[in-house]
Amino acid sequence: MHITLPGSTLLDILIVIVIFGFLWGFVIGPLTHRSGRTRAPHRTLAPRPEQEHARKAPRRGRLFGWLPEGGRIPARTRDPGGAIARMYGRSRSPEWPAVAHAHLQKEPACVACGYRGKGLQVHHIKPFHLFPELELDPNNLITLCEVKGRDHHLLLGHLDDWESYNLNVRTDVKRFHNENAQQIKAEPAWQEEVMKRPMP
Repeated sequence: MHITLPGSTLLDILIVIVIFGFLWGFVIGPLTHRSGRTRAPHRTLAPRPEQEHARKAPRRGRLFGWLPEGGRIPARTRDPGGAIARMYGRSRSPEWPAVAHAHLQKEPACVACGYRGKGLQVHHIKPFHLFPELELDPNNLITLCEVKGRDHHLLLGHLDDWESYNLNVRTDVKRFHNENAQQIKAEPAWQEEVMKRPMP
């Protein structure tokens, strides 16, 4: 069987295919998720009040401030000490940046591994949210790194919980010198310290 169509009909079919292709590529396609489900088009309208509230309202942790699920601030947070202090209604002194800078000039590498570079933290041995009079005391400061795979700030300075602290951090940086996070966590001595860590 042979079907013959006039030229104008073929042209009409071609136009319909081109229009459908255009609609699919620029309108229908972007609205379709990979799984085949359709999603709402991107709107540039203002968010609904409940969405805006959800973005602005912090999730409550164990105390008064924000802590993520499980009560732990993720490692590599810009200022975990400041986040915990805000939970206790405290904030950093305006002189803190200058004191931290001076400390990093004096002790420019992680005491636990010698790392120099992005990810160094000036750690308070006695946390300033519990001992505010020691916030700017140079004898209460030690440089620890917060680098993926090492996390000496969290593991040695806070015994794996940002709300805790380690008064033996100067001894521990020598004991666990040049060990990575996995090695430190495997040490029975560190595990014992974690079990006895002080919690406010």
